[in-house]
Amino acid sequence: MNKHGLLLRLCLSIGLATFAHGGQFDYQSPATGSAKCALINVIMDESGSMDGDQEFMRVTALPRMARALYTPTYGYNDVFLCSSGFGHGSDKGNAGLDNVRWRSHGCTAYNVHGVAADSSVTAWQSSGQVEDGWAAMQFGMEDVPDNIVGKNLLSHCSTIDKNMILVTDEDRDDRDSTLSAAGVKNSVKHNGYVLNVIADVDIDSDADNIGLKIADGGNSNTIYHADSSAPKKYVTIVDTTRSYKDFADGFKDTNTHYSDLVVDTWGAVFNIMSMRSQAAVFADVFVAIKVLEISEGSGGSSGGCGERCENSEGGGDPHFTTWKNEHYEYHGQCDLVMMSDPKFA
Repeated sequence: MNKHGLLLRLCLSIGLATFAHGGQFDYQSPATGSAKCALINVIMDESGSMDGDQEFMRVTALPRMARALYTPTYGYNDVFLCSSGFGHGSDKGNAGLDNVRWRSHGCTAYNVHGVAADSSVTAWQSSGQVEDGWAAMQFGMEDVPDNIVGKNLLSHCSTIDKNMILVTDEDRDDRDSTLSAAGVKNSVKHNGYVLNVIADVDIDSDADNIGLKIADGGNSNTIYHADSSAPKKYVTIVDTTRSYKDFADGFKDTNTHYSDLVVDTWGAVFNIMSMRSQAAVFADVFVAIKVLEISEGSGGSSGGCGERCENSEGGGDPHFTTWKNEHYEYHGQCDLVMMSDPKFA
């Protein structure tokens, strides 16, 4: 890491100590409470063209997701939200972070009616032009505190299903040369997030193609196509004949910078232009996909677990990744339960 990257992270750590009132969230420690929790982390482009997109997320998408997660169908006890912005004007930057134009908006929780306890968490701005989404994602994960609205996440929750949503209409401006796509993608996975990208990616020249899930290195693709007559308001179209870059047209380097981050993960890329042109249709599809994805933890289709889990793994001294993409490390004496199913006879 060069001295500028080190200085940025040092300044961030100092700021986090003040923000978190008790420390940063430890992604590698197990949750020991009893509540079923969801943690949504929004990384929002704050450049000048994003005002309408921010309003959509603030007023429509996020509240609808929260309300749905609280219903008996999904049964969540708590829905937490953290957010940060990138690309704003330099006069609004946190001390030491002007180089990447990133800032924290803090964390809060939604109630069962989809109302946030602190509305300032989604009070994004739209007044800049330098956008480094990679740096923002890294800082946004590091920014999560261990306590949100007076609840310690690890002692309050039994499970924490983590979901990240990056929203931008540009490709990446490189403001931190220490970062790489592979490194950011690995950090997202290591911290247990499912990443979804809302970006300027035209999917097969059809505005009703709201989103795209990309597998097999980009050669097995599932299009989420809006269909108001379908029970979930969308149908899936599977295409294994083309690489996704043959029919998903990203703005400049958007596919390389952002779409590639969701390849062979449980997340997807969504077309921000579809959101702008038909917000109600986009909301139906996006919210349905997101809520199902969050509730299933991994939200994907890997291995023999259908749409609920992927391959687990264990190794080292020891390191474990569960079927829900939760990563644990423990160095001490204990009894380890490798798997448990109360319904198994």
